[in-house]
Amino acid sequence: MIIGRDQLQWVYATTAIALASTAAYLAYAVLSANGPRGGSAMGLVFGFAGTGVIVFECLLSLRKKYPASPIGRVSLWLRAHVWLGMLSFLLILFHSGFHWGRGLASLLMWIFATITVSGIVGVALQNYIPTRMMELVRRETIFAQIPHNIIELRKEADERTEFVTADLGLEVADAEFQRAGGVKQYFDPSQKAGAAEKIAVFVEQRKNTRQIDVGQEAAAILRSHYLQEIRPFLFAKPQPLSGKLFQTEQTLQAYFNFLRTILPVASHSVLNDLESICEERRQLGVQVRLHHLLHGWLYLHVPLSMAFLVLTLVHAVVSLRY
Repeated sequence: MIIGRDQLQWVYATTAIALASTAAYLAYAVLSANGPRGGSAMGLVFGFAGTGVIVFECLLSLRKKYPASPIGRVSLWLRAHVWLGMLSFLLILFHSGFHWGRGLASLLMWIFATITVSGIVGVALQNYIPTRMMELVRRETIFAQIPHNIIELRKEADERTEFVTADLGLEVADAEFQRAGGVKQYFDPSQKAGAAEKIAVFVEQRKNTRQIDVGQEAAAILRSHYLQEIRPFLFAKPQPLSGKLFQTEQTLQAYFNFLRTILPVASHSVLNDLESICEERRQLGVQVRLHHLLHGWLYLHVPLSMAFLVLTLVHAVVSLRY
């Protein structure tokens, strides 16, 4: 969620509630003979208020599963989740009288503190990473399409390289099926014969004869570099050596500048295309890492929140009963 001026009303509202709660707590702490305690009437008020907000916070996951629900927009729930979440931590501190207690009470406070910190980190990442991604990933794509895009980049690189090297001798995947929804869908080859015939001659020519003649030695050099260093980078999980060679834009440019110095000028158009393909693959890798960083905190925040809710209910039952 992006923090902007459109949320000033939430800032003012939560600040006002926090100040009113603080004033009430100070009066309660001063006037209470035994000091602030969670089991006192005022302590229970703070406890129920904080628990009510916590229950609301945990309902966000359920609300996201039904985006068309008329119970407020998801964006409104997100804003309430962020600002009321920070307020709930203050209310629980008032409930406990700023004592972390022992046993289950202490565990709850540590979990709640971790949840609050992880939430703040998550909001900070959501405000920083999208801007950073725009700077680092000029060819950003839909995240779910990245594996498919990498495959297409590898196919394109194979074809461009074969203009210089001819057939690379790579194993070709079964062309008689396509995937739809994760299930193999088989088709009658005759239905695709027309399209296949149009490109069959071109592909055969490209594989059998070098379209750009740079000499046998230069073609062998490009073939070696492509199969050992460039092509291994064009997979979902690049090999370590390729990942290091193309780790940054500068190292990638240096690598292809080196190839341009040892290969004839006639091959430079292919090298330029390969450099562009590798750069796009590198940016997709950056996008994947930033995406995982942007959403990784949820793997801590959400399970802890659910565990905290269950333990809070246990704590409430035990405290009220005993």
